[in-house]
Amino acid sequence: MNGTFLYDEFNGRQLDIYLPQDTSIDVPAVFVQDGSSLFRTHLLEIERMIEAKTISPIIIVGIHPFNRLDEYTPWKASSLRSGFPDFKGEAQTYVSFLANDLLPYIKREYPLQETCHEHSHVGASLGGLFAIYTLFMHPDLFKNIASISGSFWYQDFLPFAKQQNIQCVDHFIYLSVGSEEGKGKTSAQQHMPLFNKQLHDLLLQKGMQERQLQYHIEQGEGHHLKQFQKNFLSALKWFYQRER
Repeated sequence: MNGTFLYDEFNGRQLDIYLPQDTSIDVPAVFVQDGSSLFRTHLLEIERMIEAKTISPIIIVGIHPFNRLDEYTPWKASSLRSGFPDFKGEAQTYVSFLANDLLPYIKREYPLQETCHEHSHVGASLGGLFAIYTLFMHPDLFKNIASISGSFWYQDFLPFAKQQNIQCVDHFIYLSVGSEEGKGKTSAQQHMPLFNKQLHDLLLQKGMQERQLQYHIEQGEGHHLKQFQKNFLSALKWFYQRER
């Protein structure tokens, strides 16, 4: 690998960071929830895309959660299964940490573009729910949002989304879901593909253009890490292709 993969820590939180080979110029950053699980095993492929000029050089910042069931959820809600903890709904506190603490730290310590015009935010499952929540609550933080198998089954999230008045003139949103997600479930999770489609349609209703949205159904796939990683790479290609 020609670039650098390193570990950092900020306010007690582990950060997994990839830096491209050339750090003499400021580049966009991709902020990823759940640490480096979506990209750690695909760094060589990402480097090949950069070297082939398929995508622009990027920094990737994988942010480890303290507790994803709490930090990625927008308000308190009961667990879907008995014996599991309820969701504490601490997303607003967490997004404030991203905006007011983590982003300034990364900009200060790494060769990052000063503006947010090309920065991205990516999450899968509950992380994907949080990525879209961040879009609604702080649309100025990131230009590109990727929600991979976003948990839009979360209690009252789609009604909440319908009530939001957002300006997404310059944003690009990548949504993906496996066609088999939710199969065999009896909870709201059984409607994963439907809820992702409803979120896509809602964004169009709020004024986004088709060119700003990439909606992908991963045929034959369920809710698992390999599918998330594949769509992470697809989102990078779409966000940072040299010629959009």
